[in-house]
Amino acid sequence: MENRKNCEVYLKRLQFFLDLLGNPEKKIPHYIHVTGTSGKGSICLMLDAILRADKRKIGVLTSPHASNIQERWSVDGKNMSSKDFAEVVTEIKPKFDEYIRKSPYDMISYFEVMTAIALYYFAKKKVDWAILEVGCGGRYDSTNVIPNKDVAVITNIGLDHTELLGDTKEKIAYEKAGIIKPGCCVFTAEKNRKVLRVIERECKKNKVRLEISNSPNYLISNKITNSKLQKDYHLSSIIYHLSQLGKHQIANASLCATIAKHLKIPNKTITLGLKRVKLPLRMEIVSKNPIIILDGAHNPDKMKTTVASVSPLLVGEGAGVRSHRTKNLHLIVAFSSDKNISRMIKQLASLKPASIACTRQTQNIFRKVANPRLIANLFKKLLPKTKIEIFLDPQDAFLWSKKQANKNDLLLITGSMFLSGEIKIRNI
Repeated sequence: MENRKNCEVYLKRLQFFLDLLGNPEKKIPHYIHVTGTSGKGSICLMLDAILRADKRKIGVLTSPHASNIQERWSVDGKNMSSKDFAEVVTEIKPKFDEYIRKSPYDMISYFEVMTAIALYYFAKKKVDWAILEVGCGGRYDSTNVIPNKDVAVITNIGLDHTELLGDTKEKIAYEKAGIIKPGCCVFTAEKNRKVLRVIERECKKNKVRLEISNSPNYLISNKITNSKLQKDYHLSSIIYHLSQLGKHQIANASLCATIAKHLKIPNKTITLGLKRVKLPLRMEIVSKNPIIILDGAHNPDKMKTTVASVSPLLVGEGAGVRSHRTKNLHLIVAFSSDKNISRMIKQLASLKPASIACTRQTQNIFRKVANPRLIANLFKKLLPKTKIEIFLDPQDAFLWSKKQANKNDLLLITGSMFLSGEIKIRNI
């Protein structure tokens, strides 16, 4: 993202482009806008499943895409087709020439183009609701160009993108709270009182209601069946079934259930939607012998939940997991170069892996890739006796790690959505 001086221009220039497109953003009746440090994508996909179970036509914008750009946009639970993508690009391409001739602003950014495509595509498909995931921050994020919203969601606040959003949680909360606008209802799972005060001030300023999702005591049982970890939990006397691993997903589901009840969706429909939801590359179990988990955690907050989710599998907690007798953990790790790599490596090292393959998170030469040698050296300082190898190609890292793992072991691929996405598309 660009330097955040004169940030207001980002929304002005995108609005100018949308005006040239005939204002597709005004043709979408309802919006749900989702920001936060962690869980944005999961919340979007859970709400999508719930609203579709309620027979509503839904468009969803998420980012980034793991392997194919069309993964960013979905309607009715299906990613944009190649045919639709070609049609949309062909239709809007002449407007870029018109923009550069008429606009008083500089050219719109890559993410602004992604947002414009979403709004144009969703309007063309006549969706009832659009669920938009913020790319970075919120206040000046391109998704905040929408003219109205029914629901604004702030999942939580952590220290990520500090070079753009600020070096404290309060400063970051201020940027994310910028999605709060008159007429919406605001939901959050954040518990930090200092952060909540920032959100509350923005709600008061816009005269809107804030609802804080307080996770109740859950009844949780684990079971590995058909390469999925089933989790049952209890919320207001209703049992919801999830196929996702991790207590953080239970908290996400609780927040979504709270939002769905605000939208007058019955419990039976919420149950159906959450049972159907799929969250690719979010602690996604794709194999049993050994257990292979694809994960996209790419900041310390996300990695904390990944480590917490993997730990029970290693110590054999819970029915179904204990019978699997997991012996050793093997890691395939890669990061973007602009992340807090040392902290995430410390988190992963606490799992005491038997082997670690350090690689690049993608073969895409335009991505900011952390040097695999740097990653390996940081791991070696913490785990000097662990078998650690370096690979430039993620595929070679995957093949090596599979050879290290026995059938009762666990292989975790994490550190980047791009890494897990690339391995998935080439092997799974």
